[in-house]
Amino acid sequence: MIHMVLNNPLILFSLLTFLVAFSILSYKKKLLDFEGVLVGNAVGLAAITYGPNPLVDFFVVVVFFVLGEIASNYPRKKHGQRNIWNVLGNSLPALLMLILIVFFPSNYLLLELCFFGAISAALADTLSSEVGYYSKSSPVMITTFKKVPRGTDGGVTLLGEAAAFFGGLVIALLFFFVYQNIFSALTILVAGIIGSNVDSVFGGVFETKGKLDKTQVNLIGSLSGAIFCFLLGVLI
Repeated sequence: MIHMVLNNPLILFSLLTFLVAFSILSYKKKLLDFEGVLVGNAVGLAAITYGPNPLVDFFVVVVFFVLGEIASNYPRKKHGQRNIWNVLGNSLPALLMLILIVFFPSNYLLLELCFFGAISAALADTLSSEVGYYSKSSPVMITTFKKVPRGTDGGVTLLGEAAAFFGGLVIALLFFFVYQNIFSALTILVAGIIGSNVDSVFGGVFETKGKLDKTQVNLIGSLSGAIFCFLLGVLI
């Protein structure tokens, strides 16, 4: 599949054209700054180049960015322009899984599962935060279950948890559609929920005290999704 994509000029041209257009739109609409666009491109190109199923892996990356930006900007914009650190925090673990395939090609299926797990966690966390913003009920601190002001690091809502479930479900369904493995798909779904809540726990325990920043917390959350998939993948 890798060689089919890279050796097919039409498919490769179409993917690169889409990547360029999406990058220009993201920059013009001030969704990403220039460095953020570069990192986003790196993830997309890695999916095309190293992904075991390049078209699917690229599409998964696109789904993550598109759904994340829709949730972040509609019905109203809730944050400023995302920079390189925002993008790295969410996408670096997924990028790492793709790069590891180069060094461990015999384990490509396991690493593909981890790639999906990282994306699932990143999307679940993004949707949880952005959609949970509209919860009519006050958030509670995930470590104490006491009510906290809206926007507090570590604060969670039922609406946010439902959004996290939806994010994980989207990525899990994409995996199942391609690989037809229900256990792995469920693993990816759970990885999304776990990753989102790990992010909340680290945000409530460490980010609120200034011991970690948002990028580091996001990275830990996304990485936890990949690690969960790795652990269960070894047992499959």
